[in-house]
Amino acid sequence: MKIIWINEISFTKEVKRLLLLMKITLIILFICIFQLQAVTSYGQNAELSMKMEEVSLSEIFNEIEEQSEFLFNYKDSDIGHVKAKVNITNGNIEEVLTQALRNTNLSFSINDRHITIFKVPQTVKQTGKVITGNVKDDRGELLLGVSILIKGTPRGTVTDMDGNYSLEVPNDQAVLVFTYLGYKTKELSVAGKTKLDVVLMEDTQTLEEVVVVGYGTMKKENLTGAVAQLKGDVLESRPVTNISQALQGTVANLNISSSDGGAPGGKQSINIRGYTGFGLDDSGNMVSKSQSPLVIIDGIQGGDLNTVNMEDVESISVLKDAASTAIYGSSAPYGVIIINTKKGKRSSKATITYNNNFGFAQPINLPHMLNSLDFANLYNEAADNAGIARPFTEENIQRIKDYQAGVMKDETIANPAAGTDDWLTWTGNGNNDWFDIFFKDVSFSQQHNIGVSGGTDKTNYYVGLGYNQKNGLYNYGDDVYKRYNMRTNLSVNLTKWLTFNMRGSYSRSTTDSPNTYSGKTGGNYLHQISRKWPTAPLYNPDGYYSYPSDIRLQEEGGRSKATTDQAILTGEFVITPLEGWDITANYTFDGAYIDKSDHVKTLYVTNPSGATSLYSGTSPNSFSRTNNKNQHHVINFFSSYEKKFKDHYFKAMVGYTQELYDNLEQYSSNSYLYSDDIPSLSLTYGTSPSISDKASQLAIRGGFGRINYNYKEKYLLELNGRYDGTSRFLKDVRYKFYPGVSAAWVLSKENFWMPIETYVNTFKFRVSYGSLGDQGFTDSYYPFYPSMSTTAPTKSNWLFSDGRHAYVSYPGLINPNLTWVTTTTIDFGVDMTFLDHRLNFTFDWYKRSAKDFVGPAEVLPSIIGANSPQTNNSSMETKGFDLSLGWKDRVGEFNYGVNFVLSDYMSKITEYPNPTGLNTTWYEGRKVGDIWGYETVGFFQSEEEIKSAPSQEKIHATWTPGDIRYKDLNGDNKIDWGDNTLENPGDKKVIGNTTPRFSYGITLSGDYKGFDFSIFMQGVAKRDAWFNSNIFWGIVGDQWQSSVLSTHTDRWSEDNPGGYFPKYYLSSQNNKNTQTQTGYLQNAAYMRIKNLQLGYSFPKSLISKINFERLRVYASVDNLATFTSLIDNIDPEFSATDGKLYPLQRTWSLGMNITF
Repeated sequence: MKIIWINEISFTKEVKRLLLLMKITLIILFICIFQLQAVTSYGQNAELSMKMEEVSLSEIFNEIEEQSEFLFNYKDSDIGHVKAKVNITNGNIEEVLTQALRNTNLSFSINDRHITIFKVPQTVKQTGKVITGNVKDDRGELLLGVSILIKGTPRGTVTDMDGNYSLEVPNDQAVLVFTYLGYKTKELSVAGKTKLDVVLMEDTQTLEEVVVVGYGTMKKENLTGAVAQLKGDVLESRPVTNISQALQGTVANLNISSSDGGAPGGKQSINIRGYTGFGLDDSGNMVSKSQSPLVIIDGIQGGDLNTVNMEDVESISVLKDAASTAIYGSSAPYGVIIINTKKGKRSSKATITYNNNFGFAQPINLPHMLNSLDFANLYNEAADNAGIARPFTEENIQRIKDYQAGVMKDETIANPAAGTDDWLTWTGNGNNDWFDIFFKDVSFSQQHNIGVSGGTDKTNYYVGLGYNQKNGLYNYGDDVYKRYNMRTNLSVNLTKWLTFNMRGSYSRSTTDSPNTYSGKTGGNYLHQISRKWPTAPLYNPDGYYSYPSDIRLQEEGGRSKATTDQAILTGEFVITPLEGWDITANYTFDGAYIDKSDHVKTLYVTNPSGATSLYSGTSPNSFSRTNNKNQHHVINFFSSYEKKFKDHYFKAMVGYTQELYDNLEQYSSNSYLYSDDIPSLSLTYGTSPSISDKASQLAIRGGFGRINYNYKEKYLLELNGRYDGTSRFLKDVRYKFYPGVSAAWVLSKENFWMPIETYVNTFKFRVSYGSLGDQGFTDSYYPFYPSMSTTAPTKSNWLFSDGRHAYVSYPGLINPNLTWVTTTTIDFGVDMTFLDHRLNFTFDWYKRSAKDFVGPAEVLPSIIGANSPQTNNSSMETKGFDLSLGWKDRVGEFNYGVNFVLSDYMSKITEYPNPTGLNTTWYEGRKVGDIWGYETVGFFQSEEEIKSAPSQEKIHATWTPGDIRYKDLNGDNKIDWGDNTLENPGDKKVIGNTTPRFSYGITLSGDYKGFDFSIFMQGVAKRDAWFNSNIFWGIVGDQWQSSVLSTHTDRWSEDNPGGYFPKYYLSSQNNKNTQTQTGYLQNAAYMRIKNLQLGYSFPKSLISKINFERLRVYASVDNLATFTSLIDNIDPEFSATDGKLYPLQRTWSLGMNITF
């Protein structure tokens, strides 16, 4: 296990910064507390005047609501028969209610603007004993107004403002019945007790959970499609920079991967239910596609998931099947994520929340380099095997030994060759692990979020402010991501039938990191770091950083910066002309403005003589800037009407939507800056500047509708449809209708279910079918318009009498019949609850078929001089399942829960033009992710074995002990690839598949007397991975591109014939041993403890003294541990890449959640 030492100076700075932030935070909090203490409750100030004689209580309550902002809660059966009178002038609410309820068996409780009227149970004094106690909910909150009756009698009481009660019972055989709206009734015997504290459990069956769906909401029990919903609290207190990171592993078949690494501000790739397409890249290589789902934020389509502040989220719904997403048409062929942000509550006092998080991150799964002596010996060994000169001479080896022994103090020497003035670089005598050098032991992050919410009887509001800072891990070149968020949600009832809503948000995200100097590093520092030799010096003898270290590129070089500003504003009117009829119209402007700049700064190397020379790869200096203006206009107009006729429920919705994407990109770059201290385009003097711009527009129009019907909430039916059009296609193929239908049967509401209802509480069977269009299979907004390339005179190869001229080239061919990709999905699902609703179970099986993908067209005669146009001629099919399990229970005062999600998918090609049956490209029946390769027998151990084995000359001419022996699968006594066809694959076969199988997430949580904990684990149970990169193999045949790490010492040699890696060659001969094969196919399955969190919530009795409603402190760690059999050099979440990515981090954090 690696021991991590924290740099003392940097740690001290971070601690000081943390203490300063905490001081500022406390000052702000105390100011807010003192301000709140100066505010008196509404109920103490409200004055009422009324004179009413012998009227019903409901009339009195209505009059109070007219004169004030109070709202009443009561049962009609309790007050319907009561007449009362009130005569009061400028009285407070308690005086009015005391008069109104005089001589009745009713009482009241006031909580801010909410008044509850309840019947006081009859109490009769008699000889017996007194039972006292309190009543709490399952979260430890005291409950006011709980009804407590002696079973079989009308006698009882209710809990007071503090949740306490006192009741005299006749004898020891009495049973108390505790009832409270929204909670399960509990009966308890008083035998042998005088104090009885009770905890009531929430009744999830009576509290109907509402799920956000397309253009509306629906009771969860009435869902007919495959929809999952998460509450915003699953995102609470996670030290991550965006929502997608926090969602990984929380929803079955919501697949999220960190394929871009763990850099600050890095984004994750997201798909729902697997692959969404396939094809060939520009180089002719097979590629699979995983198109992201449509993101809806507060009802508006086209949002950016990563710009939303997690603390602003109320709930997240994931729509998986086509029937549920059909309402969004071609914008959502592969699922929808709906984010509902927080809103204030009507008639509630102002509530302020403050949440913070301070984190310290350390890199995980960093490779470890060999020490310099072992590295030099291994390189020399590989050179000997290849029959080439050794990279390290005996003199060089001795210097390495002397440096490690402390005899030699410098990491390199001046180049001894005559006529040179430089330092030895790669063949120095240093001993450096470049991964440890380039990456910090720890980096700092912080989050601060403030939310203010509340409302009157006619308005509600929410305002959220957020700040998120994530420092990177580079040790010498600071890299940092920052995001600022602001969100406002306002709703106003202008009249009883008209409501105006306004929603606005703004986010600014910035990244600032060292320029990658692509001419020096290939555009990837991880690639450059991994191929460094440990013998290369960090410092030259003169004290400067060495040239091969590349430290100065980060510490002194140019910077890459990006700023993204996104503003969203929605105005909305909701009209309710009749009960059950709503008309909604809204307009949204969504603008994203991006500014990127890249500065390549020229650096110089100091030579032994003191003279300087250019740092290779940094000249000429240059500056570039990219500006994007992406504007999105959305209009939604829809109306719904619902009505219930006895046992029949109907709801219909019809609507229209229109979207316009208006994008503009401008790019400019030039070389030769007057000064690297002021990087600017206006301060360049290069003679060949690069200037370009690109403007594009995409319009989408659609009409949609939905019909819901149910009978006794037992038989449910939903019909969806959308007629969709896009400007991407020509008029005759522009519009298409996409239907969706889903139905459900709630068997548990049938009479025959009653015998087992105690054990299996609910059982619902669902089935759905839907068809959707995919317009995103092509990146072009204008696939039907031919484009002509232009050539400037300075680059023209045609010479005329007056010089070279600009010219345009012939356009390529287009296919006027190109049309939508069409996806159809069938889904079968089951929803069940068991054991008093403590166990929840959901399972879905689905098949998604997609046809008319673009594939290779028929080759045209070369005389035409143009490539074939795109053609719809390919199809694929995906099958999979989603499973979710949840258990929630209580033992004494300990609440606990377990949630488990599991999903799987596999895609295969059902149509693809491959007339010759090549196995090197797509073909009908091929599974997406299939890996073709040889079967490994082992190492050749002797010349005799080589001679007797099937010939491998087609792969390479010479074979020696320590080389790989491949299996002769077709029995022709030779190893080859045949014709690379399905009919004749030679000795190759499908040896694995890169599709992540059986992805899962497990959450364990519990709380006890204010303490809470949760542990979240996520992983993949089965996945194959093939790596063809230097970070896996170590030696790749090129001494400048190889990466010998600590794992690579376990290689074949005469002394170690059972080593893991084959014999190394420092030449192209090495390729014969690195053919795709079973012996080095990696098992990329893993389980990772994604988050472990411990918290404590202070008792209300304590924090109420400082006007706090909630004060919770917690400690958390992300990516605590990983369990995998994958090679140590590569993180299992990077298994679909070459492994050379910015490392993920383990983050230790502290924070608090405050409400007041």
